[in-house]
Amino acid sequence: MGAKNIGRSERYMLRGALKKNGFDRCRFVTNGVNAITGEEKSFFVEFYVVNPALSPDECVLGFKSRHVVVAEDLQYALAGTQAAKSLQSEEFVQPSFVMVKAGVFGEGGKQVNSYFPTGNLQVGHSEFILKVGDESRGYCQLSDDSSYGTVSVSNSELNVHPEYLCQSGTISWNVHFEKQIGFSHDFRSKDLNWSSFGAKTDFEGKFSLDGVEYVVKKESSHGYIDKNWGKNFSSPFFHLSASDFTSIINGKKLKNSCLALEGVFNNSISVLTSIEGNNVEFHANRHKKYSAKYECTEMPEDEDGIQLHWSISVNDRKCIVDIDIFCNTNEMFVRDYESPEGKRKVMKVLGGGTGRGELKVYHRIKKNLELIECVRISGALCEFGNIDLPEV
Repeated sequence: MGAKNIGRSERYMLRGALKKNGFDRCRFVTNGVNAITGEEKSFFVEFYVVNPALSPDECVLGFKSRHVVVAEDLQYALAGTQAAKSLQSEEFVQPSFVMVKAGVFGEGGKQVNSYFPTGNLQVGHSEFILKVGDESRGYCQLSDDSSYGTVSVSNSELNVHPEYLCQSGTISWNVHFEKQIGFSHDFRSKDLNWSSFGAKTDFEGKFSLDGVEYVVKKESSHGYIDKNWGKNFSSPFFHLSASDFTSIINGKKLKNSCLALEGVFNNSISVLTSIEGNNVEFHANRHKKYSAKYECTEMPEDEDGIQLHWSISVNDRKCIVDIDIFCNTNEMFVRDYESPEGKRKVMKVLGGGTGRGELKVYHRIKKNLELIECVRISGALCEFGNIDLPEV
């Protein structure tokens, strides 16, 4: 495999000023089936690089306690004076690390994070997009058609390092994949970029979750790959993606269809759909005008528990796309990402991989609307997040 096979948006993007004030996050999501019980789970793996030029030899995590102590503080503290309270002040730093995050959505979902110094990161190789690790801990690698690795955190490590912002456990994976549908027009701006180059991707291989093996098969993987890079995440952060589609009109499985939606960009969202070869795309940074209404709201509790509802409606002069997705909150959890800016700012993303709902596409015919397709969606990746500021 040559470097020419790796698409521009798939490559590692932290160059120039972004080396000291930027992030690159590539992630994939796919389904796996318990090799013994047949239980299905939605797995994810993310490679998150932050400010690589700031500290290539040591992981710097902004949430690690760093008390600011000077000589005068020590004198006051030894004297037992009121000024000893200054010892409680902490220094805010810009983070610099590579984090490999792996986890599973659904009830009992979890995330496990491994951190590496950015000097351990290998990029620009013809055989892979990035590779990180060492001989003692092993390597995690992502190429244009495969990924493997292991992340592991013990309970004792978490007691010492709560700044790891994850749960304990061990997750390993070895998968190959083939991108079936991607959207070539990315969202691009000076501060933030998004590319959904693997909106429908077939995976096969294996995951191991705390010693339990899950098999990934092409026909049921319903995989997804995308990436963000730039100075910081969008806030609020709004995302949906899915490829498990069934036509409500004729009852058939739509095996060549997918949805990828993200924002908020320039007070709007990008909504990209492909249904059996027919694309309807709304791009937040294109000059083509369209209107968009979108929200994520909590529904009243019922017999199924509490659900979040993603509601989207976008339209232009030619067509309308309406999307309604629901996900139970007990099948979701929060993932944390330190902001490249530091100052203990963190992006908190509430996400789940078991969303379900409908997508409808209408064409405008003069003053009338024609329903082109009505789709039932299962196994949607549903996310909503915001930047959380530290308490002053």
